[in-house]
Amino acid sequence: MERNSQITDSLSLNEPHAPVYPLIASQIINKFQIMKGVAIEVGSGPASLSIAMARITELKIYAMDISPEMYKIAGKNIAKCGFKDRILPMLADVHQMPFPDNYAHLIFSRGSMFFWKDLASALKKIYAVLKPGGASYIGGGFGNKTTKKLVKKTFKNQEENYESPPKIDIATLEIAVQKAEINNYQLLDDESGLWVLFEKSIE
Repeated sequence: MERNSQITDSLSLNEPHAPVYPLIASQIINKFQIMKGVAIEVGSGPASLSIAMARITELKIYAMDISPEMYKIAGKNIAKCGFKDRILPMLADVHQMPFPDNYAHLIFSRGSMFFWKDLASALKKIYAVLKPGGASYIGGGFGNKTTKKLVKKTFKNQEENYESPPKIDIATLEIAVQKAEINNYQLLDDESGLWVLFEKSIE
């Protein structure tokens, strides 16, 4: 098999990261208990987290990514998993999300924020799109130490080099959150990864 085909298959199956997404999905739901309504995944890649969320909720999910290639792969994965009626792939940029204000009950993202051109601007846009009472779970990580070790071991066994995303530390993230004028937030920097969780107040 050609290497390009191997890479595409890996993205389609989302290996070796497959164990991460059910864990992250359960952590999101355990935190916010949002089971119905509209959700948006930002930087969805092959839509693995959207699919994991669809399996444990009744949410209608927009799997949004800026990459045309990821958009196509996401569509294939969604159809393969039988969620075409509940997950819609979307080609869009987080800085210009094509949704009205006060629209989504839940917005989540894993691994995408490290690549955003303007972190504060992106967070501000996400906050605007949230409904009052809605919540967001944004960041990156493996969920826990066990899953992180498993993923890295899988990379090693496949003779692939694991590449970490660009670094954002917790201080930089907090500055961006404050610049975005988000008040009701929680920062996590632990074995689950680096995350910012926030809710939009009901006025």
